[in-house]
Amino acid sequence: MQPTLIAVDPAAIENLTAEIKRLHQRLDAVEMTPRPDWVTVKEYAAHIGRSLRTVTRRIDAGELEARNECGVRMVRLNQGASR
Repeated sequence: MQPTLIAVDPAAIENLTAEIKRLHQRLDAVEMTPRPDWVTVKEYAAHIGRSLRTVTRRIDAGELEARNECGVRMVRLNQGASR
């Protein structure tokens, strides 16, 4: 099978090459940290898009795993909670 040749503006290729280079530079600058296992009730509520009251009710009902750390109630983030 013969490859199909197309005409492309050299400036367009140069622009794409420059954009790819900029994207690589931005990716190289990223420092990723793992998501914490435990977050505050407020952070958890924001994460799942529910109210503090709903999250607290689910904790009290035993639907969510929670613990206290230095007087702050924490919820396990990776529980697969539904929205």
